[in-house]
Amino acid sequence: MNQFEQFHAALQLTRVSDMVFSFMPNQKYFVGNTPHGGYLLALMNKAITSVFPHPCVINSNIYYLDRTEPEQAELHVEVIRTSRGTSMGQVKLIQNKKLTCLLSALCSDFEYMKGYSGLSTPLPQIMDSFPKEDFKIMNYENFKLGSTPSFIQQLDMSVHPDHAWWDREISNNMAEARCSAYLELQGGVADTFVLSYLADILPPVVQNKYGPLGWVPTLTLTCNIRQLPQTNQLFIDGLAKDISNGYFEQDCNIWDMNGNLVATSRQLAKILKSEEKISS
Repeated sequence: MNQFEQFHAALQLTRVSDMVFSFMPNQKYFVGNTPHGGYLLALMNKAITSVFPHPCVINSNIYYLDRTEPEQAELHVEVIRTSRGTSMGQVKLIQNKKLTCLLSALCSDFEYMKGYSGLSTPLPQIMDSFPKEDFKIMNYENFKLGSTPSFIQQLDMSVHPDHAWWDREISNNMAEARCSAYLELQGGVADTFVLSYLADILPPVVQNKYGPLGWVPTLTLTCNIRQLPQTNQLFIDGLAKDISNGYFEQDCNIWDMNGNLVATSRQLAKILKSEEKISS
């Protein structure tokens, strides 16, 4: 089973009723002992598109309210509105009678979308600042054995040499809170579920500026799927800004190799004990 097929197998849902699905989180898509946020987003997007007449989630907003455990859970779908072109609804992730994630989503169908296209966002210049073969495979094992999260190991990901904080020549003072990388799930062209997963694929990019900061939880994540990619390989560019009281925003853009912007995301995250970790 290739990487693309493996990911879709990990999105398997069991229908409990018309609007309720159950699932067991797949530990290949975990951070430590917790399901990865982008993986949970993809699962919830699959649940809502299994109910709606429109197969593509073009906008999703997820709130990570509590820890999701490596145990059986349910997805409860609520339809808010359907029309000819779009559908909107919510999904609640319920585990042990507790709400751990809340999703709101807008769905449509790329096959029938028509309209003017313009004001394009080109691939970033930083992509060409080093040859592709000089990008470094994301793997923290030389920094600390066993520290590479399992969700990172399920795809091909190579990072800009200046953004590989675990193995680079420049100092933290010279570094940006940024991460640019080539991405690919071998075996298929990314669909909306894969793009949802990749929207949260980067580790907190503040680590590229300040070094390892421990667990930096995502509180909210907004993902916009702009179009379906035309190439298997993709390029992502993520940038963090404006740390305030330990909270920061992280913005990501994802392109295919034909230069098409296929997805954007923004998340709000928190650096736990930030004053202590960064000042030291």
